[in-house]
Amino acid sequence: MTRPLVRAVFAFIVVATIGAFFLTQQLKGEFPLVIRFATNPAHFSPNGDDYRDSTRIGFDLSEPATVSFMVIDSEGTEVRRIVSSRRLAGDAKHRFTWDGRDDDGNVVADGTYRMRVVRRDESRVIDSVKEITVDRMPPHVTLLSAEPSVIATGLPGETPRVTLRYRGPANRAPVIRVFRTGEGEPRIVRRFRGRPDRTATWDGRVSAGPERTEPAPEGDYAFTVAVRDKAGNITEAPLPTPRASVAGPGTGVSVRRFTLRGPLSAVAAGALAHLEVGPVDRSFDFVVSRLGDPEPVLHGGRVGGRFRIHIPSKMRTGVYVVRVRSGADRAVWPLAVAGLPPRSARGQARPLVVLPALTWQGLNRVDDDADGFVDSLPFAPVRVDRPFAGGALPARFDAEVSPLLRWLDRERLPYDLTTDLALARHEGPALGNAPGVAFAGSELWLPEELLKRLRDYAADGGRLAVFGADSFKRSVKLEGAVVSDPSRPRPENALGERTRVVHTSQAPLTVFEDALGLFEGVSGFVGDFTVFETSGGLPKSARRMSEAGRDPGEPAFVAFGLGGGIVLRAGTPQWARQLNESALSLELPQVTRRIWKLLSEGGGT
Repeated sequence: MTRPLVRAVFAFIVVATIGAFFLTQQLKGEFPLVIRFATNPAHFSPNGDDYRDSTRIGFDLSEPATVSFMVIDSEGTEVRRIVSSRRLAGDAKHRFTWDGRDDDGNVVADGTYRMRVVRRDESRVIDSVKEITVDRMPPHVTLLSAEPSVIATGLPGETPRVTLRYRGPANRAPVIRVFRTGEGEPRIVRRFRGRPDRTATWDGRVSAGPERTEPAPEGDYAFTVAVRDKAGNITEAPLPTPRASVAGPGTGVSVRRFTLRGPLSAVAAGALAHLEVGPVDRSFDFVVSRLGDPEPVLHGGRVGGRFRIHIPSKMRTGVYVVRVRSGADRAVWPLAVAGLPPRSARGQARPLVVLPALTWQGLNRVDDDADGFVDSLPFAPVRVDRPFAGGALPARFDAEVSPLLRWLDRERLPYDLTTDLALARHEGPALGNAPGVAFAGSELWLPEELLKRLRDYAADGGRLAVFGADSFKRSVKLEGAVVSDPSRPRPENALGERTRVVHTSQAPLTVFEDALGLFEGVSGFVGDFTVFETSGGLPKSARRMSEAGRDPGEPAFVAFGLGGGIVLRAGTPQWARQLNESALSLELPQVTRRIWKLLSEGGGT
């Protein structure tokens, strides 16, 4: 191509480009001016919950025109036509409702959309820069913490403040709901609003009627926080109704007016017992008295939480009750003391009484990890250093343990004292040094290593008596102060006997066999019970010695030889209850006295 021809082509292209530019500007000037597009809200969620299910969209025209108006997706494809070739007024705002559906009536996919105005008579199109966001995905919300985790309510001059924190979209006033747990289905007891900074404060009060609140009663409380995102999607975390399975540690609160905790191993006479009053420090008085005897053996007063009691060196072996009082509030603790035997029994053989501390804590309905739900076996790991619920004595103490210990005191029968927790930790008296061992209650959970030691103790000549029921069938792990991993109950207990607990109408034990002479001289009927633990089979090598039960062929009270030792099971958790003075039973104390003699005559291992 010649140089003049190249110059001519270049000049033509320049002129054509300039012409096209001016033509475009002229055509644009002929299109009615869209002053602005509008959408309110810019984010919405067409999910049918009647909250931001639609949005108002539209545009402003500077002069009358026949236009079409539609919603387009991110690729510019029309998804919903709002206006089709309609004459609209100029110098006016035109607004329409879009429900998030396409032209076929289906809800569009989540994503970003824009608006388009078309003037077809001039084939002119203008798309909005402004975007519409369709979002039906609920936001991710996490309740992070509730602090402090334990509060006391109703104290004069004290107003508890629990600070809640959550992660999620910031709302001007998130909705907080308070649930009372531990009594069946969690139930709402309060509703209030949080703050824009993702926090809220609970004042420890619950609803008491329209516009009225009152201090929350003792118990465990869980929270939910309801938060909406920009599109109006709502999430209530951790769930609309909280569950222990999803509640996070540190997100719940326990209300405890007054608590006491202390040692669950026997404290030696002459040593110090360490206890703690909670949940807040305050002045209190304490009294220590022997179980069943109202006369105080120690008393005093303290200010603060932790305190110590010096156990006199001449204090007798037994369980003592520590009672603390602050104003109208009370709490108690069973304190086991390893001291001196009764004077009249000094020099006599002393069976070892084992208190079921692990069962006490396994059944203790207290929230350990501050998730707002009770932690108890077998549903959750538990700690052995926690106070007992309600500041009361542990579960089954009054029914199974206290009557036996009080009866031993009345009969002035000597014994040494420990707990299953101390045995598991190899603290205090050892199994092998005891002529016989009596478990003073139901042993529902024990570490596998201790269960093995009990088998070996009996097989090697020890004498073992169990006054509870359903014992030695479940193992747990004990690591430090935490009890965890409870096994399912086995058909056979650790000593090899197959048993099951049955509930019946009231009936006595009928003596079937008595090679040990335990029932000698009694009428043949012992006590009245409604719960029996029947024997379905002894270990293969066992030797039947004494048996009694409700129905023939189904012994509950069982004594059998195992190796060189003897195992005796009372056959009902209600045995100790009939040792109460008020029970007026003659036969059962007589049989218990012979059981104690049998334990005292054992040689141990």
